[in-house]
Amino acid sequence: MADVQEAFLHGQLRERRQRLETALAGSRDNEGLQQLLHEVDSALERMKAGGFGICETCHDTIEKDRLLADPLIRYCLDHLTPGQRRAMEEDLQLASQLQRGLLPKRHTVFAGWEAYYYYRPLALVSGDYCDVVTHQNEFEDVYFALGDVSGKGVAACTLMSQLHAIFRTLIASGMTLQTMVERASRVFCQSTISSLFATLVLVRAG
Repeated sequence: MADVQEAFLHGQLRERRQRLETALAGSRDNEGLQQLLHEVDSALERMKAGGFGICETCHDTIEKDRLLADPLIRYCLDHLTPGQRRAMEEDLQLASQLQRGLLPKRHTVFAGWEAYYYYRPLALVSGDYCDVVTHQNEFEDVYFALGDVSGKGVAACTLMSQLHAIFRTLIASGMTLQTMVERASRVFCQSTISSLFATLVLVRAG
């Protein structure tokens, strides 16, 4: 695994361990939290020993997007148990529902503009980003956004939802288009690892 990704995941694991320690401080008999803490410590040990990201059954590399979504996993897709496969499928279905819930209305009419879109991700969840946002001000602006986050699966879906939140917040602030894109780029880069990126086009019509 690339050094920058491992460093990012190491930080995520250390942060998760600290939160678990805090939660356990007043209740050491919480079996569920103790098990999670053990899994985090195990992942940190694998990272230290150089075995992090390696399937414990076939010793091949675990899918990168799955590790980014959950650094505690220890098996590649080919060696999940039936129960683990079902749990993953349920998570994907839920992520798909959440992602579709972020999409704009199929048909938007505002300030003389009429917009339609067709959204068809390659898989259940993806990094495809599409939005139509109306902003009621003295100019009655309409914003069209189209983009793609690198990667696939739940990790890309998570970053897509992050982009959605960033631009929705910035559009509501009423700043210029250039400032909006510059600030979104800065926030996005600061909150993810350098090997992941997004390509995006943002248009304002008013």
